[in-house]
Amino acid sequence: MLLPAWVGYALLGFFGFGITNFLLGCVAQWSGGDVQASISAPILVWCAMGIAGAVAAGLFSATGRGYRGIPARRLVWVAAVAGVTLSAGMLTLKLGLASDPTARGPIVAITATNAMLVALLAYGILKEKLSAAQLAGFLVIVAGLVTIGLASGASASLRGLFYGLLTMLLFSITNYLLKHAGHRGANSLSATAILWLASGGVGVAGIVVTFLSGRGLAGLDSPGSIAASLVAGLFLALGMFGIKTAVTRGPGGPATAITGSNAILVTLLDWLYFGHWPPAQKMIGMLVALLGIVVLALGGRHAPPKRTEEGEA
Repeated sequence: MLLPAWVGYALLGFFGFGITNFLLGCVAQWSGGDVQASISAPILVWCAMGIAGAVAAGLFSATGRGYRGIPARRLVWVAAVAGVTLSAGMLTLKLGLASDPTARGPIVAITATNAMLVALLAYGILKEKLSAAQLAGFLVIVAGLVTIGLASGASASLRGLFYGLLTMLLFSITNYLLKHAGHRGANSLSATAILWLASGGVGVAGIVVTFLSGRGLAGLDSPGSIAASLVAGLFLALGMFGIKTAVTRGPGGPATAITGSNAILVTLLDWLYFGHWPPAQKMIGMLVALLGIVVLALGGRHAPPKRTEEGEA
């Protein structure tokens, strides 16, 4: 049985997000857990996204392609807002983890459930229904992700929970807006390029604010940390293209759940690079999430949307 196209693109998002989060984890570890580094690194990630958007814009202009496949001007704003909410979600996640390290488990568990909200929004607004196999795989993945998150500890302050809820909301808005744009016929590459540029704009604003305040990129004291943050941004750009195409060609909730399972890849890379063997509860959560992905891959057929993207099947 051939792998559904949307599952393949969701796995591309899984890969891109996994590398991004692993590299940001490296930056945090190299800085000795410096809170400032956890806030500075996302700024460079956003800037790298902007670089990807600028390169795409240059290629679009040079080839005469332009931002093909954007049927309405409002969809430009939809993609741009998605870029801003993505950046804001990254910041609130880092602020939450930095302000209360003991809340890491609950925060990760809460943010992982953004796929549930995406599925509800897609059902309530776009009338997108899931097959029995899709629903089963989706719920299994979410259960696995929550298990992975809680493996890091179950205690949390109100501040940590607040940041977790805010991050979940921002990531849900981002992923739903990408689904909405695709449902309305927006070409994945064009819409994602707009998102990259919007996130880059946030990054430039962040650079200006941090240097005018005299803070600068505090915590990023080595060229390696700066390089890792920029490379993380490029992989995040790749991941956003993957999830944009996945939620356009497939169901929003399950596609978001697959990309959200990148904690599996992060854990594997963390073990290979740092030698950190995951606790038993995290291993169980990883296996549960993998089982859900297999269920979606084997039974995740999705009816084609009424409108197809320009230049895409």
